[in-house]
Amino acid sequence: MDVFQSSFASLFDKKNIILEWLEQKRKNIPLPIYGSFDIRDAGWKTVVVDANAFPAGFNNLNPNDLEKLSMGLKRWFENLEHKPECLLLWPEAHTRNSGYLDNIHVIKSLIEGIGIEILVGTDLLNSQTVSTSFGDLSFVDVNVEDDFVNADGENIDTIFLNSDLSDGPLNISGVNVFPPSHMGWHSRSKCRHFEHVSDLVHELGDLVGIDPWLIGPWGFISRGRCLEDKFCRERLAGDIHEGLEFISGKYKQYNIDSKPSLFIKNDRGTYGLGIIRVEDPEEILNLSKRKMNRLTYAKGGKDAEDFLLQEAVPTFLTSNQSVIEPVGYGVNGEVVSWFFRSNEKHGILDNLNTPSTKFILDHDLSKEASLQVINRRWLHTLVANISMIAMGMENLDYVSSLED
Repeated sequence: MDVFQSSFASLFDKKNIILEWLEQKRKNIPLPIYGSFDIRDAGWKTVVVDANAFPAGFNNLNPNDLEKLSMGLKRWFENLEHKPECLLLWPEAHTRNSGYLDNIHVIKSLIEGIGIEILVGTDLLNSQTVSTSFGDLSFVDVNVEDDFVNADGENIDTIFLNSDLSDGPLNISGVNVFPPSHMGWHSRSKCRHFEHVSDLVHELGDLVGIDPWLIGPWGFISRGRCLEDKFCRERLAGDIHEGLEFISGKYKQYNIDSKPSLFIKNDRGTYGLGIIRVEDPEEILNLSKRKMNRLTYAKGGKDAEDFLLQEAVPTFLTSNQSVIEPVGYGVNGEVVSWFFRSNEKHGILDNLNTPSTKFILDHDLSKEASLQVINRRWLHTLVANISMIAMGMENLDYVSSLED
């Protein structure tokens, strides 16, 4: 048994210890109501590479998992001091993406299934009914004042966000908002999330005796790198050199025959925007205008100056000649459902969050891929649950900052 098999076998052998550790962590944080987590599995390393606090894509999940998801939401709402009486599902302010509308229809159905009255709309959308793959979806007129929200004549006491708020927070003082508005990309930081992930995997590594690098990506925050300025690019190149050197050392330690590379990510980017991959610091010094625009552009057209340098982890998972990556969905602080991004046009190191990517389920996998996934689902779930706990810790950061 090689060192990787031994390490991952150690994790499984100590499953009860790890489950108790996870449960203790969950007791000390506000559990996220939901989230999604992108996994990269290289065979020798398995990590979360992105975590979404306002996940779309519920329409891509296995219908057999919807009851589990609904029950998880039910338990989360039951832990509130005041259960919602009239809830407004607040989506992104667009209605042209059919897949996204399917996602909203599924979320609405999950909440309706636990007996909570729910309406759909925002103050930026007009009253209308649109068709989805799951049936008609109605948006209602929404009127927002400083301390109240009225939707279709109903006084709203709770907003359920499915908008990442890249353009700014919801400034509404008299209504409960979940997930909290400060988790939007106007203020949330990828770097802060992965700093918490790093702390958690190091703690777990000490607990069970494995190298935390095997379940956590190397990451480094690079702030204030105004890429149009040569001096800023030179400093960023130095950060990239440091990261590549660290990863190269790990590859030598474990006899991994591969060339290290890094993703440079907009610290507040989303939808696959603001991402490039580099193998050499020189690449950032000689960055083309096209790549510079791609890296600094975020949703809503906002420029970026803070970047996450993150280890590029290849995927060894393939199915029917396509590379695949698992995506886990959690509710009430626990990951319970999965689908896979699949793309036959991309390579093992490419970003799969692209328009050409397909979404598939367990039963769509080849026989070989299915066996691989079954054998590693426990590991995928573990790193996704750690990331969901880290998301809860981000929320605590905000609460602590208010107290200070």
